[in-house]
Amino acid sequence: MAFKRQGTLNPHGAPVLVRRTIANSTEVTVNDSMRMNGGFADLGDATTNVLGHAVGISTKGGVGVSTDGSTGAEMGSFSGTFTSASDNQTVSQVKVELDISQDSLHSAEVNDTLGTTTGSDEDGSYFDLADEDTLDESSYSATAAQYHAHKADPQDSTRLIVNIFESSVFGA
Repeated sequence: MAFKRQGTLNPHGAPVLVRRTIANSTEVTVNDSMRMNGGFADLGDATTNVLGHAVGISTKGGVGVSTDGSTGAEMGSFSGTFTSASDNQTVSQVKVELDISQDSLHSAEVNDTLGTTTGSDEDGSYFDLADEDTLDESSYSATAAQYHAHKADPQDSTRLIVNIFESSVFGA
């Protein structure tokens, strides 16, 4: 399960939103962690800073998509996941709306039991991505990584409450 928005560190609470064209042939699910790749929004990975989290997907004109993007998909088939066409960057230019705020808090899935790596279950720890929707428990660091962890999610102790730390927009 992907990241889930959990709140904000900012008392005003508003996310910072941007729209970016999705890279060709990319399957984006709402809440996925995203990065920039060659000038286009692509799925997050452990190699680069975080751009933000997908909060919506729309046409280049700003209208929400109604299909899942697969060839021959019926109207109304969109259910939170969209696959961009192989020529999306130049033709359709479907966009992802992203919350890029470092103040936004997210409940994040972790790919192993917290505490497997000594220190990974402590408040104030840092983690890199395993993939676009999961933190890598073994990437635990006491100093810096893509996400800063605050505590275990009080609603699900297998997940962490995190915010973006290494941002491609705002820096670390």
